[in-house]
Amino acid sequence: MTYYPKSQVKTNLYTKGGEFQLKSTKQKYSGYYWKNSKGEIFTKKNPNVEGSELLELIPEIPTPSINTIVYVEGNNVYNSLKKINIADSLLLPSYQKPLPTSEDYALGNFNRFFAKKINENLYIEISKNVYNKLNKKNKAYDYKSYLTFQLPWTLTGDPTQVAETNKNIITLTEQNHNITRLGTYLKLNYLEFYK
Repeated sequence: MTYYPKSQVKTNLYTKGGEFQLKSTKQKYSGYYWKNSKGEIFTKKNPNVEGSELLELIPEIPTPSINTIVYVEGNNVYNSLKKINIADSLLLPSYQKPLPTSEDYALGNFNRFFAKKINENLYIEISKNVYNKLNKKNKAYDYKSYLTFQLPWTLTGDPTQVAETNKNIITLTEQNHNITRLGTYLKLNYLEFYK
């Protein structure tokens, strides 16, 4: 059993479920848990209780909305009526919710990636992979229609300072790229992913 000083752990935390799973078996977990300064999460109330197992966040799988399904189906009908070959169509960036890793929590921050329509105030959070493809002007993507940027996002520390840091990063990014309402897109949630 590893010894942790009190300053290095948060104990007696509780989850009702739907948030964590056992890393070893992927079984969903509800009950008491604790976490260390590296961002690792364990079962039981604290590190002194034997039988503690490593937990991980349950990955979220985004589901398309009914509007997306109708839009796609409508496109298929439109494309077939107009005899448009969709193989010639350019790919658009799609939403990808970031999932910080335990290494990110150990570092205290991670990068988030975004694309913004050049002619609209429309933002979308994307994966690093899609971000790189848009930046490298991959011909499969409609890169000409999007401005891409990344945000260094703080994950740990004093909550007031974390919120202020993330708010300032958003403001600075808006100024540097001459854009507005990024904070609104992120629902002014400056403590998203905070631990």
